[in-house]
Amino acid sequence: MNITLKPEQERFIQDQLAIGRFKSADEVLAQAFMLLEHKYREDDVWIEDMRLKVDEAKAEADLGHVLPLEAVMAQLQARFRQARENQA
Repeated sequence: MNITLKPEQERFIQDQLAIGRFKSADEVLAQAFMLLEHKYREDDVWIEDMRLKVDEAKAEADLGHVLPLEAVMAQLQARFRQARENQA
């Protein structure tokens, strides 16, 4: 397989080698792929968790256990605010 890197990607790899973080370009790429794989695994776990929560919520709604829209919206807004604060 041949891969063509963008100039900024090549510079990044060279910078990593220059500061001694890695011994070879292969090490840089291996680490990058490991991190990417880890991220996708985490994303898959999150998606499956959300599917289960949606199924649970649907089952509760089918039983008539629902919250007023205003309460749900207030909870969602609070969660979004908290997530934004945690990212800052």
